[in-house]
Amino acid sequence: MSDTAFDCVACGACCFSRHPRYLVLLPEDQARVGPHALPPDSLFEEADRTFIDFSCGHCTHLDLTTGQALCRVYDHRPEACRAFRAGSFECQKAIRANGIMGEKVRPDRVA
Repeated sequence: MSDTAFDCVACGACCFSRHPRYLVLLPEDQARVGPHALPPDSLFEEADRTFIDFSCGHCTHLDLTTGQALCRVYDHRPEACRAFRAGSFECQKAIRANGIMGEKVRPDRVA
């Protein structure tokens, strides 16, 4: 499938997870964006690793207020997000696991 068949801001499946340690920051992320590019309250540390907060069922940087899945830190997003490709195996796996706009993860949306 081509990337054009997938509209990331209408989907956002890759930004949802029930797993609190879904997205770890790599040393490259911290070196690339600096220590203050990501809001400190959006991160937590565990076992000497830094994670993005997913305690609400999705990335804390995800803005859903417009009905789209928009990243509030897009220019400073972690490497895992940069490497994620629309339509890839991982993309389709996230859609199956989380649903479009997190319909399978969000408690306010019954699948």
